[in-house]
Amino acid sequence: MGTTRIWDSRNNRRATVEHETLRPCPFCGGTPRIDDDVDDTTERYTVRCDCGGNMPGRHVPIDPSFQTRVTCLHSAVEKWNRRGLDTRTGRK
Repeated sequence: MGTTRIWDSRNNRRATVEHETLRPCPFCGGTPRIDDDVDDTTERYTVRCDCGGNMPGRHVPIDPSFQTRVTCLHSAVEKWNRRGLDTRTGRK
């Protein structure tokens, strides 16, 4: 299991959220990280590697509920971990 700290606006603090462990980068084998991307109206979590590989999760309106943020974080992790897998077998 991995963990990431995300903003909990209801309690005005950061909270730790558990998620699947991130798989190594499929391009370079490096260790990815999770970033919170924010623009004027939306935000999302993106899994990134220093080599430039990335996988964004779902966009949500700024200041969504904590549970919506958790769902978005999980979507980015799941997309990253599934990239390059055969959907029938779950293998590369």
